[in-house]
Amino acid sequence: MERKIKVAHLIARMISGGADENTLFTVKGLNKELYEIDLICGEESDEGILRKIIDEKIHIIQLKGLKWKLNFWYDPIVLIKLIQLMRKNHYDIVHTHTTKAGILGRIAARIAGVSIIVHGLHGSTFEAFNSGLLNRLLFLFERLTGGFTDAYISVSRVLSEKYIEKGIGKKENYHTVYSGMHLEKFYGVREKIDYRKKRRELGISLDDFVIGNVARLETRKGHQFLLDVFKNITEKEKKEEGKEDQAKLLIIGEGNKREYLEDYVKKLNLESKVIFTGYRKDVEELMAVMDIFALTSLREGLPRVIVQAAAVGIPSIAFNVDGVSEVIKDNYNGFLVEAKDLKHLENGIRQYMNNKDLVLLHGRNGRELIENKWSIKGMVERTDQIYQKLIREKIGEIR
Repeated sequence: MERKIKVAHLIARMISGGADENTLFTVKGLNKELYEIDLICGEESDEGILRKIIDEKIHIIQLKGLKWKLNFWYDPIVLIKLIQLMRKNHYDIVHTHTTKAGILGRIAARIAGVSIIVHGLHGSTFEAFNSGLLNRLLFLFERLTGGFTDAYISVSRVLSEKYIEKGIGKKENYHTVYSGMHLEKFYGVREKIDYRKKRRELGISLDDFVIGNVARLETRKGHQFLLDVFKNITEKEKKEEGKEDQAKLLIIGEGNKREYLEDYVKKLNLESKVIFTGYRKDVEELMAVMDIFALTSLREGLPRVIVQAAAVGIPSIAFNVDGVSEVIKDNYNGFLVEAKDLKHLENGIRQYMNNKDLVLLHGRNGRELIENKWSIKGMVERTDQIYQKLIREKIGEIR
């Protein structure tokens, strides 16, 4: 090869989310001797995250008007800007991430004549909107772009199967690549921290049973379901002598629904039992004080937080959406619950509250299950292999 392969990664925003971290680790990890990489993102990106990339030989392009939410006024303008940008920079590969950036970016790449078009599947988009009409329109666009997407890089096998069943793209173009993540700080964290001190900081006693959740405070993460179940649990505790202060709910994360959720907690009279920490950099230490992890998301790709919980050594109970079953084996390292099935969610939590030995067993099983998987190096190597295969097939020798 006499020149580097020019690659553009496109994502609507770079924030502290799963898809964003996946993208970040990929662009940082790819060999800069082989690839010249641009990261194209929108104005809503976290400047702190972007600053971390500056010294990584990656060119950052923040595109004015590119936003995370659908906007019928700005989005056509963004599409035109993307076409112009891709024509100007002559990319060999355009690799898109997330729903809107995936649609706009792939259409722009097709019109601009980009040789290789790749889309990262980080979660299902079929119910992305509250409007049935918008969801049907999105599905049609997914079918359209699937016709010229050379590869789908999916974070879970189940997610790939869902898209294939819907007739989106070709089956042979789907590749499952588990998200890479830094798990070193999660392994053995309970032995590294002052457990008593950390609980005191949070207002949690040593006798409290802590149900934990880590997620952006957004509607699709389903916190309200968890709060409703937690209310039932605390109501029944009051009737049992000596158990009134046993359960606490620890919610880690920030988002546009925080004020609403805090008001909802007040409405349920749970202020003394529910702890909102906001955004934290010591997530692994906060996970270490949890007894179990609960995730009530309605849409996921493959939730990184469940992998992280397993690395800490705590079992998880979660709605069985998309890739969750690839991390949780029911009644082995956690419990799988059908989405919005609050009765079984409550029953699962109660099983753990009443059986500490089961908590320990499932925690050990989870750590064994994830061992040697989800490494950043493995994710980058697999992505590189997909790129190289497409380069040989569609471009050949680079001169």
